[in-house]
Amino acid sequence: MGFEWGWADIDWIAVVVAFVANMVLGFVWYHKKVLGGIWMDDIGKTEEEIRSGNVAAPMGSMIVLMLISTITLALIIGNIGGGLEEGLVVGAIIGFGIAAAREIPHYTFAQAPNRLALLNAGNTGVGITLSGLIIGAFNA
Repeated sequence: MGFEWGWADIDWIAVVVAFVANMVLGFVWYHKKVLGGIWMDDIGKTEEEIRSGNVAAPMGSMIVLMLISTITLALIIGNIGGGLEEGLVVGAIIGFGIAAAREIPHYTFAQAPNRLALLNAGNTGVGITLSGLIIGAFNA
């Protein structure tokens, strides 16, 4: 079995839906009434400080990087002939087993709060798993 990158095989609607789902997840996850208050406490900033900073640069980079990772996930799932179950499993393996697991040590070395590491890594793992599920569903 060979591994071929098939740009023409990507379901771009699935990529857009997965991307939007991740944006919604992030807005809910980091809302001050959900986990955003904990996040702000752990990074030592108030809502006013965050709003007064340069929001465009982090949002722009997040959008570009999330698009890259979602397209990459679509390439991987599409290459294995993924359906719903395969998308969920691949998303969970990459989301929690690779991305989230690699994210946590950065917080440990920075001596950041453990709950901040878990909060952000959890969002990464859930987001990639969700993307895999959506992309897999579109490839079924």
